[in-house]
Amino acid sequence: MSDEYLRAMEAQRRAFEAQFGSLEEMGFEDKTKQMSSDEHESDTSSESSSNEDEDEDLGVYQSGDSVSSEEDESDDNESTPVVVKFTDSTREYTGPSKTEQKLLKSGKSYVKPKAPPKSKQRKTKEDEDDIKNDLELQRFLDESHILANFQSQNSGADLTLQTMNSDGMIGNARKHTINSRLKQLSGINSTKDTKLEKMPISMRKGMVKSRQDKIAKYEQEARDGGIVLSHVKKGEFRKIGGSLTIDERIGTGIKSKLDSKRRFRQKGLKINSVGRSTKNGLVISQRDIDRINGPPPGTKGKGKGKRR
Repeated sequence: MSDEYLRAMEAQRRAFEAQFGSLEEMGFEDKTKQMSSDEHESDTSSESSSNEDEDEDLGVYQSGDSVSSEEDESDDNESTPVVVKFTDSTREYTGPSKTEQKLLKSGKSYVKPKAPPKSKQRKTKEDEDDIKNDLELQRFLDESHILANFQSQNSGADLTLQTMNSDGMIGNARKHTINSRLKQLSGINSTKDTKLEKMPISMRKGMVKSRQDKIAKYEQEARDGGIVLSHVKKGEFRKIGGSLTIDERIGTGIKSKLDSKRRFRQKGLKINSVGRSTKNGLVISQRDIDRINGPPPGTKGKGKGKRR
């Protein structure tokens, strides 16, 4: 082979090694090095033989130390630093799989499969118990005013052999507790305001002002004593005991301060219904019928256009 071809091969090999690394590190055999080494050995052998012949003709003798020093200098001059760049964390080369090779041959691009969705962390038994205890604590705080007024006022008819040592509520406390829970549930989706007892407006304003003063005093005493109170919505009166019929006279809060979002009922699941329900039955329009039946046969892909 010519010297120019070998130089070109050597330059190409060095450029490849600088970018991707040597073929031997990837697990392949580098044949260009063998070819260059064979050529180099043949050249060196021919040069050494010619030099020996010349030395013999001239009668010059060189020591082994001088020859080795010259060889070391030539090796130092020929050796150059090799820069290797690796983009991956490992130096091992992994070839394309069979599926990737088939896609490349067919002219299609390889798309990585989507990673499976991560499984949601399941709630443990402790989490369920914590939620249950939180709900019970919130209900206990909401109904504490009923317990304070009626729990100790039990008649002889309420106390029986079954309820004597019971921790549950009995008598008037149970009745008022169930009544408050029913009112709370019915007020979730209620759209109409509850009707209050008729009285002069000046009297109602005075009762509202007196109620607000009592609530403020009750909350201040609770803060001073380190007592935890239940959460109350904005504009809603706190239930602090006393007469339970006060809600029917002044209401449960100030209408202007109550949150307007609570007036929208909870619709629950979104279901694609048909028609509208009236007191006379279900009314289905022609538009709903056409939407369910679909377009007539023979008009597939043809638009009706804009009506004028």
